Amino acid sequence: MPAQHLSQVKLTRNLLNAGVVAGPLAICTGFAQAMLRDGFDLHRHASSQLALGELGWIQSLNFVFAGALTLTFAVGTRRVLRGTPGGFWAPLLLAVFAVTHILVGLFPTDPAFGFPPGPDTPLGLPPYNQVSPHGVLHAVFASIGFIALTTAAFVLAWHFGRSNWVWLVASLCISAVTIGVGVYAAVWEAQHTDPAVRATAQFDFLPMWASLPLIWSYLTALAWKLRQFSAGRDEALN
Repeated sequence: MPAQHLSQVKLTRNLLNAGVVAGPLAICTGFAQAMLRDGFDLHRHASSQLALGELGWIQSLNFVFAGALTLTFAVGTRRVLRGTPGGFWAPLLLAVFAVTHILVGLFPTDPAFGFPPGPDTPLGLPPYNQVSPHGVLHAVFASIGFIALTTAAFVLAWHFGRSNWVWLVASLCISAVTIGVGVYAAVWEAQHTDPAVRATAQFDFLPMWASLPLIWSYLTALAWKLRQFSAGRDEALN
């Protein structure tokens, strides 16, 4: 194998390795904090709220690092899928998801639902006109990221649909999970628009927490599969 080609093979493999690492990092760091942070409840609080308080920098870095690793993985995905169905859009949408994940870490959400504990933290949600600019940006970037991830999974279902029914089903299931979580949150939001109601309203975040291992496991497995596919293709060429 020519040295230049070998270098490109190693580069692609390393880019995909970033995707293998991103999921375990995001999940282990997030759930460990959820178990250890005082006053945090998986039912009452979102993973984004871990970025608040004195130890919030840990989750902020978790968002940024996981996003950066996923962005690296998206570049590797493009190198592997180039010239195939979905070979442009799937990596691009994964990159959008990755960038928004970084931005979510840079623009934290507002205190809510009693976390972090303190006299200035509302028991429910703050009124719309009291949401901070960084809180608005956090919500916008999170929404864009979930839409991008959902669409990427649909594109990957199309990509795998011709050759691998297991990955077709897995991709469609991830799309269903993200859509389900989005609808669940949107319905709750539509029912709690009144400021007086929002002030003491409670939201069950457990479905969101349950979706995170599914999403990140899918992305981790995808990175591993593409890594194996790339290695097999290179061996066949030689």
